[in-house]
Amino acid sequence: MKDHEPPVCAYLGVMIHCKTRKRDLVDTFFKLGLSVSYDRVLEISTSMANDACRRYVQEGIVCPTNLLQNVFTSSAVDNIDHNPSSISSKDSFHGTGISLFQHISEDAQGVVQALDQSETMLKCQSKRVSLLPESYSNLPPAVLRFNEPDIPLVEGELSIDMFSFPAALKGEFKWLKHVAENSSVRATVGTNISWSAYHAAVLPDGNKLPAVSALLPLFHEQAKSVAMIRHSLNIIRSAVRKLNPGQTPVVAFDQPLFTVAKLIQWNWPQIYGEDHFVMMFGGLHIEMAAFKALGSWLEDSGWTSVLVNAQVTSPGTADSFLKASHVTKTRRAHQVTACTLYRLLSNAYCQYKDVLRDDEVTLEFEDWCLERSKESPHFKFWYTTLRFELTVLIFIRSIREANFFIIY
Repeated sequence: MKDHEPPVCAYLGVMIHCKTRKRDLVDTFFKLGLSVSYDRVLEISTSMANDACRRYVQEGIVCPTNLLQNVFTSSAVDNIDHNPSSISSKDSFHGTGISLFQHISEDAQGVVQALDQSETMLKCQSKRVSLLPESYSNLPPAVLRFNEPDIPLVEGELSIDMFSFPAALKGEFKWLKHVAENSSVRATVGTNISWSAYHAAVLPDGNKLPAVSALLPLFHEQAKSVAMIRHSLNIIRSAVRKLNPGQTPVVAFDQPLFTVAKLIQWNWPQIYGEDHFVMMFGGLHIEMAAFKALGSWLEDSGWTSVLVNAQVTSPGTADSFLKASHVTKTRRAHQVTACTLYRLLSNAYCQYKDVLRDDEVTLEFEDWCLERSKESPHFKFWYTTLRFELTVLIFIRSIREANFFIIY
């Protein structure tokens, strides 16, 4: 009967189970003749998993088939924590997840992996999933040889031209001007006041292809151990070598895991050195570090008191902005601060032009700000704060638009 099984019913049953994980819903569709049974769904999903495991064992590499070849591939390692709050939940999970990401474009769309379909995938009737390759599932022990290893010296000169940064900064000032022009009147429908809405509206339409991503099988071991991070690096290196030979693996971590990864890199430079792996913060953690730096810059400046007195936020929340405890709220606080500082700057610049004599040369806005910074340390502090905030926003925009050239 399975040879005459309607593919639509099988697809619908698998899709419903994948989206909801509800047996009753699958059985209801089965009774209506719209889906295969729940047991058949389990057979299909198990067969698909076994086919993937068989391929992984043959190749000795765990590399999902949706990933393309000859495409730049980045990765991320993070801890997976699931603490169910439902009283009916029976278990929790604390492990490690490894993700692979591919950044395709019209110029580099990649090549589909060649698959061996010599065996029929859905013929298996077992409900037991096969084992993954031992090279993946077995976690070799590892201990740091040195807790304070020698840090290699930087060779060569760091050169950042930042040709595109002035244009990006000008785009932020256009947003500030847009807010200043529309803040005194009631915003109409379609007036994009917020930072994200404004830049989304002015972003040119482009046919950017979505990234291809894959989550590798999870590990029960926690990510903070040296052994787990080192094993993750080995897995990522093997996958990248298969997908894009010759590429240096790029791995993103959060702050605690980044520390462990750098210690591994410096303890085993011949295997995981900086010429073999690129370890980096994830975008969120770079943003958090930047906001913490802004908090240190603004501490004891009266910034939090101004936010409280203006009824923007409560005293406790305002103090949390200094440490970036809540990223979204902190980002919005700095956006409000940038708009306010620009409004004050614009008013002061207008006053400067009003009192200017006819025989004096009118300075451009940016030149006037630089001259005032030389004359007044107080002015310089808040003008530097404004540019600092806009620089962080430009970085965030580069991630959201997948356009990293705007910060260089």
